[in-house]
Amino acid sequence: MTVDGIDCWTVEHAGKEFAQDSKRFSHKHKHAGMTHELGVSVKESRLTWMNGPFKSWDSDRKNFRNKGLRDKLLAIKKRGIADGGYTGCPKELSTPNSHDSKSVRMFKSRALKRHEKFNNKIKVYKAIKERFRHAEDGFAVCFEAICVLCQHDMENGAPLYNIYVGAMQFEN
Repeated sequence: MTVDGIDCWTVEHAGKEFAQDSKRFSHKHKHAGMTHELGVSVKESRLTWMNGPFKSWDSDRKNFRNKGLRDKLLAIKKRGIADGGYTGCPKELSTPNSHDSKSVRMFKSRALKRHEKFNNKIKVYKAIKERFRHAEDGFAVCFEAICVLCQHDMENGAPLYNIYVGAMQFEN
């Protein structure tokens, strides 16, 4: 699977002491936000992992290490593919590096671009594209519903493209 986080812009919710919660600050949006961690299968057009929402202040790597997917990958002795923001977890994730052969570089690049295509399917929905103005628990339900709609779309006529090209063969 490929692993990546997706940041969503949300309304600012006041903390207990302050008008703003600094841990919800999204560096991508320069406003409050929430993050979900997503895993997309490299074999088929399928969302295989969804976890969140998390406060946007934490990095994708920190969420990966502390929120469950790392332990699951270790338990099943599998590795995911992730971008450079996930370095430091070589037993669980394979990230782009200068030692990869040309075909491995192409495979990782196509897999990560394919994951971004899935993220773009999610970002089409107004609830994600614009600032989410409702309660935090409502955001989680809304995000999950959008992922279900995207999965339905992939199963019924709009699959993600195949990342295997040329001489690449997939072994089970």
